[in-house]
Amino acid sequence: MVRLSATNDLAEFCSGIRYESLPSDVRGKANELVLDHLGVALYGSTLPSGQIAIEYVRSLGGVAESSVLGSRVRAPAPDAAFSNGISVHSPELDDTEHVGSIHPGASVIPAALAIAEKIHADGRSFIAAIVAGYDVAIRLAVAAQGKTMSHYNRGFHPTATCGTFAAAASAGVLLGLNTSQLKHAFGIAGSAAAGLLEFLEDGTWAKRYGAGRAASSGVTAAYLAKLGFTGPGSVIDGRRGFLRAYSDDTNPEAISAGLGSEFTIMRTGIKPHSCCRYIQAPLDAVLEILRKDTVKPEEVDRVEVRIVKTGIKLLDEPKDLRYNPKTVVDAQFSIPYSIATAIVNGRAFVDEYTDSAIKDPRVLSLAKKVKAVHGPELEREFPKHWPAKVIITLKDGRKLETYVPGAKGDADFPLTRKELEEKFETLAGKIITGDSLKAILEVLRRTQTLSDVNQLTSKLEYRNEMMAKIRAGLN
Repeated sequence: MVRLSATNDLAEFCSGIRYESLPSDVRGKANELVLDHLGVALYGSTLPSGQIAIEYVRSLGGVAESSVLGSRVRAPAPDAAFSNGISVHSPELDDTEHVGSIHPGASVIPAALAIAEKIHADGRSFIAAIVAGYDVAIRLAVAAQGKTMSHYNRGFHPTATCGTFAAAASAGVLLGLNTSQLKHAFGIAGSAAAGLLEFLEDGTWAKRYGAGRAASSGVTAAYLAKLGFTGPGSVIDGRRGFLRAYSDDTNPEAISAGLGSEFTIMRTGIKPHSCCRYIQAPLDAVLEILRKDTVKPEEVDRVEVRIVKTGIKLLDEPKDLRYNPKTVVDAQFSIPYSIATAIVNGRAFVDEYTDSAIKDPRVLSLAKKVKAVHGPELEREFPKHWPAKVIITLKDGRKLETYVPGAKGDADFPLTRKELEEKFETLAGKIITGDSLKAILEVLRRTQTLSDVNQLTSKLEYRNEMMAKIRAGLN
């Protein structure tokens, strides 16, 4: 019989977390993830899904509490978290954790940022709340996936489901909820935990909505709990709780094991490529081949991409959309398209995943020569690492192949600070002026020293002329 303690354990951990007691590497990791998150979210706010979210929140009106990134709108905290969650998840460049197969920052940081602005929290409290949220997100996702990725196999997207609890944790820490109140917040969040993988069938934006809704619902749950609203204290591991309802193969021990001493935020990876994380290692392999050998698209006879079984299940169907993506989302979850665009363009970043880019005949022609297959030998390190092997066979008979043990940007293969800041500048620089960009970077290097998080968000202003062009392009 499952011990009914997980909800209480998480609540106790979150209510007791303090910046001063966090290891220095954990603090530094949280700072890096905030940097990466804001760059991705600012760029994501310029995409059609991000722009619609902004306009939706703008239309709601309400008290000006928190920043809606990519605009000058300030909105009620749950609405700001909703818009920002959609924006950051739109480019498929937000952070990930492998074992739970979750994007923790997509719900945690929008929720924490919205509340921190509203209550004028300092940088240390903001960082502590983020660390708490990541622990809840990742531990719960690992518990729900079990040994067989059961949560996934049942059709649930952990970023949206587990992210709701995580957002409640971050918001609750900043609001000063005690253990009892946090248990109620989790109990309330459990009734809002939702998110399906069906978006894979037609490349629509429901995946992005799931992240925004999780962030917003978590903020709402924390506020309700603070005001006295109640929720079941056994919501996570009770007989009708989250784990039993959402998974056929659970690992509840993952929730409490090492809690408070092993911070799962340290397992979070940062993406260098603008697509699904399961495609990142194959892309690294292709780019490594291209660094060693000159490969012209017309010289390629076939490309074999070997990945883990879970990646095949997620990315190989429906085949017509994988080889002929109709939307950007289709392309972001297509191994044939992503590998082909990397060979043709030498990268797979944001400019390779646009409505016009996915129609490039050179890429689509090459994509027909790419085949993803299961590599049983790659399963040894899964799910801690997601390795890949790519074999490019040229028309002259030569074979160029590379194995990579894990994707660049993963916790064990991290990006340098310089690479992180270059990614931020590339993305945020699309809507922020040079001087403002430098000022933001300077603040982000010392987030923990801020007396008020609004000192950071006040600098996240866009160029009017740039956003005017973006909006004009959407109409």
